[in-house]
Amino acid sequence: MPRRTSPPADLTASEFDAQLRLHGFFRLPAEGQFADVRLKGCPRTGPVMRGKRINRQATMSALLAARKARQDAAAAQEAAQAERERVAGLIAPQAIPGARAGLEGPAAIAQLADDFITITTRNEGAALPDLVRMGWRKSQIFEHADAARALAYSRQNGAAA
Repeated sequence: MPRRTSPPADLTASEFDAQLRLHGFFRLPAEGQFADVRLKGCPRTGPVMRGKRINRQATMSALLAARKARQDAAAAQEAAQAERERVAGLIAPQAIPGARAGLEGPAAIAQLADDFITITTRNEGAALPDLVRMGWRKSQIFEHADAARALAYSRQNGAAA
């Protein structure tokens, strides 16, 4: 007598419901899908069908695989954001101008000359409000403006100062 092969073991309806609850899924009969309550937005996943019936074991595996894929994608996105923040942290100190209010003497003149050059490449000239926004005190500007202007002029025209 030929041996009869049995269909692959599938979960019973009660076992399937218990597994859904255990793993944080619930069935949405109106949509014909399953929602994952443990992930933001309760993403939906469709059932795995075998003919006209739900293959419960394969559906459970598909639900867990979909959750894992979403978690991996979120982790990759978080890692990419952390890398962007790390790179920005390396760049930002160079992009942010240093504190100017504490500068005095030749250091103040040299920095003010650099700021004059930077501002004049963007605008027609350096105005007092622009320099104040950059962190200069008005007293510093009035004290060092003439020397800084001469230094900036000599730097732009190639003369060593």
